[in-house]
Amino acid sequence: MRCVNSTDHEHLSLLVCDVSGHGIGSSLVANRIYSETTTHLRSGMPFLDMFGELNRFLIEDIAGSGMFVTLAAARIDVDRRRMVFAGAGHPPAMVARRGQNPVLLESRSMILGALPDAVDLTTSLEVQLEPDDRILLYTRRDYEVFNSRGEMLGIAGVQEIVRQTSSLPAREMKQGIPRSRGCLAGGPAD
Repeated sequence: MRCVNSTDHEHLSLLVCDVSGHGIGSSLVANRIYSETTTHLRSGMPFLDMFGELNRFLIEDIAGSGMFVTLAAARIDVDRRRMVFAGAGHPPAMVARRGQNPVLLESRSMILGALPDAVDLTTSLEVQLEPDDRILLYTRRDYEVFNSRGEMLGIAGVQEIVRQTSSLPAREMKQGIPRSRGCLAGGPAD
């Protein structure tokens, strides 16, 4: 599940989330998580509180379902070029800077729905953004890709693709990432 939310022209919220399992049950949980998180994002709720609410919901309201959630969230203040990031058991977000290795932003909290104390008190971190920085939030499906030799792309592979495409205009970078990933998944470059 991916969500982009803007309540005004000065603030932008981003969210990407993975729900464990497949089928109708997982889809229903994903829908509920989407509803809960968009409400929390619009209200400006701190990520610590939002993660705590989602963890409580999964443990208490959906108890026994075996559903777990990983997520990464970013709240960007455009005018101040400041971003607050938080992750819960999710692959690291990346801040892509032209021609540099992307900065990895690691999750500080654990997978939600597993333990009552999964949310770390220091779950959020603040990042000062530079002009032309790009924020990448992705799921495990984006790095659990194998080439014809059985090698997994992994986070380091995604990081390298992002580094290689970071000098491109944003639209071309966006198009170049799936293309590069596809080559690693057994396409013509193999």
